[in-house]
Amino acid sequence: MAEKKIQENPLPEEQIETSIPQDTNMKPADKSSPPPTVVTPPRVPSFTKTSPNDMYRRLLPAVLFLLTFVTVMTMLLIYMDTVALGAQQFRLNMSRDYELARIPQESAPLVAYVRQLHLQPRAPAHPPPSPRPTPRVAVLDRLLGEIYNGTFVEFLPQGPRDGSAQFLEAARRWDGVVVRAKAKDYLALRGAARALHACLSPTDHPREVTYHESDSRESAFSSRVLCLPLFTVLLAADATRAHYVLLGGDNVVPALQHVPFQKVHLQVIEYFFKDIASVNATTTLLAARNYSVAAVFPDSIMYSLKP
Repeated sequence: MAEKKIQENPLPEEQIETSIPQDTNMKPADKSSPPPTVVTPPRVPSFTKTSPNDMYRRLLPAVLFLLTFVTVMTMLLIYMDTVALGAQQFRLNMSRDYELARIPQESAPLVAYVRQLHLQPRAPAHPPPSPRPTPRVAVLDRLLGEIYNGTFVEFLPQGPRDGSAQFLEAARRWDGVVVRAKAKDYLALRGAARALHACLSPTDHPREVTYHESDSRESAFSSRVLCLPLFTVLLAADATRAHYVLLGGDNVVPALQHVPFQKVHLQVIEYFFKDIASVNATTTLLAARNYSVAAVFPDSIMYSLKP
């Protein structure tokens, strides 16, 4: 009876087919193999997905650095422009001549200014041993006599002491002033003589000019110097009645034109010339002031005041 019931209730064919696995080649999983490794890509920050406060916090150092850099560069450019303008103005002031035309040559404040601030004290009472007398001293003795305690003015653009004036100062106790335009020569004379740093002004008023240390205009070194009229120097040195005046340079002729000879008494004037044209101009000028040629030397000519 049991076998009959089994035959009467067989399973459907579709149910039998679905219960059978379709892939007959599938192998059972190997429980001993490790699980596959999952690689997670690095997280890239995205500004679009961050909050505004977080984005501002990240941008703040870069903005501060940019602002600091711009500020420093702006200040540096302004400083460089200021220094360049200052240097340009300094070069302009150093190359420009200033005419102090409002100050007359006999101005009492000008004379006091030169005497107190520019004129060095008198030389020591015991000067070094005197040099030998020069041929110019012999001419002076013939014109003036062998006098002592005379007065001289040595107004030259550059160079060492003149031998004639140095002999008179050391051997016969003459008193005077030594004027040089070249700064190096002036500094070498300080202490050993009553020195003055100035150039000879071709006008009747003082000037401030640039003095080139050499004959070339392209000299690397130049200095500022105050050009004074000859009459101003005579007043400052108390030498309006000088026995001996030595002059040199290119401005001698125009400088002598502005000397009020009615207010001074210069007995002997020696001019150190460079060319014959300047000698002729000086001779003509002094001849009109009652001077005559006393002696001629290879580099100078000596004039004496007629009695």
